[in-house]
Formats: sequence, structure tokens, C-alpha cells
Amino acid sequence: MTDNKFLDNDHFSGISVIIITYNEEKNIKDCLNSLLELDYPKDRCEVIVVDSSTDSTPEIVSGYKNVRLIRSRKGFSQQRNMGWKQAVYNITAFVDADTIVPSEYLKIINKAFKNIETAAIGGNAYPPENTNRFGVWAACVGHPAGGAMGFKANMKKGQKKPHFLPGCNSAFRKNSLEAVSGFDPEFYDGGEDVDISRRMRERGFSLEYIPELTVYHKPRNSLKKYIQWNMGVGRTKFNLNHPPLFKLIFQPSFPLWSLLPIALIFLLFNHPFVLAVLAVLGWILFLMTLCLFANPYPHLLKQRKKIGISFLSVFFIVPVLIYLRQVSINIGQLKKWRIVRKKRKRP
Repeated sequence: MTDNKFLDNDHFSGISVIIITYNEEKNIKDCLNSLLELDYPKDRCEVIVVDSSTDSTPEIVSGYKNVRLIRSRKGFSQQRNMGWKQAVYNITAFVDADTIVPSEYLKIINKAFKNIETAAIGGNAYPPENTNRFGVWAACVGHPAGGAMGFKANMKKGQKKPHFLPGCNSAFRKNSLEAVSGFDPEFYDGGEDVDISRRMRERGFSLEYIPELTVYHKPRNSLKKYIQWNMGVGRTKFNLNHPPLFKLIFQPSFPLWSLLPIALIFLLFNHPFVLAVLAVLGWILFLMTLCLFANPYPHLLKQRKKIGISFLSVFFIVPVLIYLRQVSINIGQLKKWRIVRKKRKRP
């Protein structure tokens, strides 16, 4: 339930809502329908879709007379920059095409920007109510924007301000975007939200996490989609850090290291008791590592009943998905390293 203090406003700032899309024909209707039902004066807001699709997304968007469609070359930063630069209003909000936005969304943004020191804000991306079981498990990994636990799961204990704002649910003042020259075009396939947050903090701008600011983000609802998505996250992480090959290889999530437990099973196949003891101890060590170093996992332990997932899911299924996420991210980083290396070799 949203706090009423965010809803009782006498003055409404103009807000532009921007969605960047690439082949989102399956999701864009739900997103736009929710945006057109926002409880906010129609003459103080606009919806912009910046599209680079090859499917029917632009035709679907064209059917909404109150939505502005802008065609663009593909690229996360390219499309975001085109959106905010053509926006009518000074406050620009970004949501993903696979999100559903609650009716009070813009009123919460409006209230947050009453503080003149606030340059940008971000919020949660919970899974929708009709999410299937696998989708809920995937959201319990803690991504995007904290997933089922909320964005607070990305913040360390005692941390008052976020280090980054999630691209799927964030809003900026135009002048703050202009001050850092917008999103960096080098971030073609992800990482642009973390990068711009970093540059804004370096310039002294105030970023705020607003707990009431929520969207409902459709999670990947199958193992195949989950792995593909996390490989994309790997490209994002490579864009941000450009790790050398030796660092990628010696990460615990390097795919080759996953074969070591299988080799151990074969070696100890005739010693089932020893194998069972090692398996239990290894799993306990893994769970302890998650509790100490994977910030969203302790939040999951605290919120398990509220989220509505079983003890079995928390201690077995979600940890497996966390590990698969890290392996998939590593594969995505390796693929992006290879692409970058090929580009550098070209004359």
C-alpha cells in the first residue's frame, strides 16, 4: 500500500515516461495499458517509446494515439538519449517494456522531486502477481532492482543512498542528465544505468532510493530464458569493468570449474558415505558464502514467508539459480571479451 503522503499533492510537475524497445511485441501492450491508466493529470505527462524493433512492436505502439513513437538505431544508451532529449518535460522516468506500472507511479515521482537536491531516483521491480513458480524463483535471486526482495536488497546494511539506479525503474532531472552528457554511447548492450549513476555521483549529484516507487517486472519464466538473460548481464558487466581474460578464467563461476564436482563424484563413487559428507559440507559452505557475500540472499531469508516461497526453494532451488546466474554471466563476459578482441584486431 502506498503512503498517502505521496498522493496528496497540490502541484503536479510535468513528467515524461520513456520506454526503449527492441522486439517487445509480447510485452508492450501490458506496459502501455498500465501507463495510460496512471492517476495523474493527462496534460502534465507524456509517454514516449523509442523503438528499434524488427517485429510488430512499432505497429502496436502506433495504435495508441496518446503515445509518441520515435524510431531509433538499436542501442541502450542511444535510445535512452534520444528519449530524454526529445522529452517535453524536465523530469524523465524510464521503465522497461516488460514492466507493469501501478496507477500512483507518477505521483510518487512528483513528490520525490519536490526536494530540489534530488537529481535522480530509483525503486523496486517486484514480480507481478500472476508470475509462475519458476519466475518467482528467478525473482528471488535478487535481480533486476532487487527482484522479489525490493531494491533495498542491493544496498549494504547502513547504506543510505544507492550506488546505482536500475534502468527498469528510475527517473532523472533533465539538467542532471545534461551535466554528465547523458548516457554513454559505448554502452550499446547494457550497463548504461550503472555507468551514468557512477558519473552522477562523481559530480556530486544526489541519488535516492524511494521504497514506494515500484513497478512490476515480468521475470524470465523458464530456465532457457533465465540463462539467456544472465548471459546478457555478463555483457553488461564486461562493459563496466573490461576484465582481462585471466581474471574471467580464474573466477569461481568459470564453466570449467563446474566440472570438478562431477569429477569428484566419479572418483568417490565407491565411497558413498564420504561423498555424502563432502556434498553436505560443500553445500553448507556454499550457503554460508551466499549469506556473507551475496547481499540479496540474507534479505530472502528474512522475507521468505512474505514472498511466499518454501523452505526447500530458499535453501536448494534459489541457490542453484544463483550459481547458474554466475556461470551464465561468466559465459556472457567471455563472449563479449572475444567480440572486443576481434574488433581490436581489425585494421
